[in-house]
Amino acid sequence: MTDQKKIHILAAEYMTDLTSKVHQRLEDNGFLYAALEYVNFASKEVKPRIPVTVRMEHTYLFQSLYHPTPNDAMIKLLLTNDALSRSSAEKITLVLPYMSYLRQDRKDESRVPISARVMADIIQTNPKVEKVITLDMHSDQEQGFYRISLDNLPGAWVLADYFEKKYGPDLSDLVVVSPDYGGTKRARDFARYLDGRDEIGVMEKRRSGDRAQKVETLGYQGPSVVGKNVVLYDDMIDTGGSIISATKALQSFGAKKVYAVASHGLFSPPNADLTAEERLRKAGMQVVVTNSIPRSEEYQREHGDWLTMLPLDEMLAKAVLETSKPGGSVSSLFAGRK
Repeated sequence: MTDQKKIHILAAEYMTDLTSKVHQRLEDNGFLYAALEYVNFASKEVKPRIPVTVRMEHTYLFQSLYHPTPNDAMIKLLLTNDALSRSSAEKITLVLPYMSYLRQDRKDESRVPISARVMADIIQTNPKVEKVITLDMHSDQEQGFYRISLDNLPGAWVLADYFEKKYGPDLSDLVVVSPDYGGTKRARDFARYLDGRDEIGVMEKRRSGDRAQKVETLGYQGPSVVGKNVVLYDDMIDTGGSIISATKALQSFGAKKVYAVASHGLFSPPNADLTAEERLRKAGMQVVVTNSIPRSEEYQREHGDWLTMLPLDEMLAKAVLETSKPGGSVSSLFAGRK
């Protein structure tokens, strides 16, 4: 550790596996680890408890904002922040691999909130919270909602490494495709991490039905996918509707194998007879995501025929170590990247 002050890495519920692995990478640097405790009342209220002394310490709080629900997770985060503040923590860095409500980042119809801005305002109500470390926010401009420091790490680092190891130095057999025009920058950034290429494909789609929940893929623009393996790249996979529609279209255009690749695998239950997992398995694709959404080992074994989850502990450990240094910055992690 760069100074004599203690630094605690705290794991909220559902985050103990990932957080403990981050701590294992940092233990030799003097970082301490603890898992939060919770008291659950009959009224469904909850009381988080910090099980260790954090007085005048820099604390890194690892929190899921998806489990058990995004709403429950947010109130637990706010209560934990308050507990840390009242325990005289010197400062709090929130490590939130997945941040909920970010898709609602603008007013797209009358009389609706800009939820991403509301979430930012709520997180910043506690003055001890000085930094957020997260992964692939839905849009870059959402960082402007924060007055405090925010590091938005690219999941493409981890995901690109997976394909480099799988296919070796010659990636000419892969075509990177964005599922829509809105994701072209994200897909192009991934392609550059992959092998420095600029050319990507783009799916054309139209949403229809009640509140635009049904996705219809209309066409494709970009390099030929005939006989090629396709990386269909997005920031998240929710119910799987968009990805499945695009996969079917790419298969009809001659693609050999389609990888649905994203930082965040939500796999939310759709309004259908099949679960998101059943739909994705049936679509005949391979899905590759990070473990930003915690899943049990049993879950991963059950779905291992179609789902690969890549660990984030190495990248997050580097980010924690760098930001713990006086004047440290995660920009150093970009050194040597494509």
